[in-house]
Amino acid sequence: MNVQTLSRPSKTMTVEEFFGWIETRQEKYELVEGTPRLQPWVKRNHAKIVSNISYLVMSQIDRGEYDLYQGDFAIATGPRNVRYADVMVEKVGGSGQARTTESAVLIVEVLSPSTAAEDFGRKQQEYLNLPTLDTYLIVAQDARCLWQWTRDENGNWPEEPLVIEEGSVEISALGASLALEDVYRNVS
Repeated sequence: MNVQTLSRPSKTMTVEEFFGWIETRQEKYELVEGTPRLQPWVKRNHAKIVSNISYLVMSQIDRGEYDLYQGDFAIATGPRNVRYADVMVEKVGGSGQARTTESAVLIVEVLSPSTAAEDFGRKQQEYLNLPTLDTYLIVAQDARCLWQWTRDENGNWPEEPLVIEEGSVEISALGASLALEDVYRNVS
């Protein structure tokens, strides 16, 4: 193994090159426009929200039809972009050896102060361009607030997200409903 493999690459990478490069890393990176971007470590509230949402979704979906992942299975959002959503649901049936999905139905990102601009900006644009995605949720970790984008019956995204501060989030594509009190259970 050479030094270049262990240090930051000097050129932009393809998705395949990125996966070869991260094999030697212990840190977690996303690939943005061909450049690896180190991901922040999360706080307890962030982890609780991810766990709560995962539990709620898993208890309501048909596990013969959908799989759920928490942050470790990649979404290729372009030829030089790889993202890791906090929670992602995809249709069952992909190769067990695949490193990325091409069939995400639900993507959830929990806001961190260092990722808010990206989650509402470039990452949102990348996700909303995925042809199989039905719902994108951004969840605040320091307040009870979710932003929801869901395709309409014609496959179009709303111009503005639905902002939810009480009640439940309906994810009709999965037949799931997430009560905010359960999303934020034990979150201080």
